[in-house]
Amino acid sequence: MSEKLSKDEFEIFVMRSWAIWYFQSARQALRLASSQDPICSPRSWSAPLVNTLRLDVDAAFNEGTHRYALGGIIRNHEGQLILVFGQKIEKPSSITFAELLAILVGVNISKDHNIRIHLITSDSLLAVQAVIGVEENRSYTRALASEICGLLSLLGSPSLRHVRRTANHVAHSIAFFACSSPSPFVWKCGDFSFWLINLVIKDLTLIQ
Repeated sequence: MSEKLSKDEFEIFVMRSWAIWYFQSARQALRLASSQDPICSPRSWSAPLVNTLRLDVDAAFNEGTHRYALGGIIRNHEGQLILVFGQKIEKPSSITFAELLAILVGVNISKDHNIRIHLITSDSLLAVQAVIGVEENRSYTRALASEICGLLSLLGSPSLRHVRRTANHVAHSIAFFACSSPSPFVWKCGDFSFWLINLVIKDLTLIQ
């Protein structure tokens, strides 16, 4: 096959073949999940409602590079990738502050790319509580939580939920990758790397 096609044509063929296999695997995983208990385990990723989008965000620290970063991933109800982002951040004043920043950046990137998010998840309970109970929050995170709250109200008030780390490990892996990335990144359809696609496929197969 590679002898009959140019290098660019062959790479396009491989990527399209991989994408077809990926989407088939994603749909199969979701069909298996729907055929079992209708209540999806909180220990694994669960699909948002049909025709809606879910944004998962997280912050991470890489002990090897001594860098902090945040990252996120947007998927639809079939588990298909819509957008992925990541960027380094300065050492935060607290883990909660970093997690709040991940939510803020994720929502802003979604807005900038005209992507309407219906569900946002974070594995930081304190960050989620800070936004939901912003009026009662008197800590140094209040200003950031208030900014997020105001932005969400302008975007139709998407749901913000806390999830277990096991249901958010893809976002964490992206944030960890961003710790050593030479520059910030925003990937859309066609830009996704094999390691990321493999990670998402594995995530879908864990749906219970």
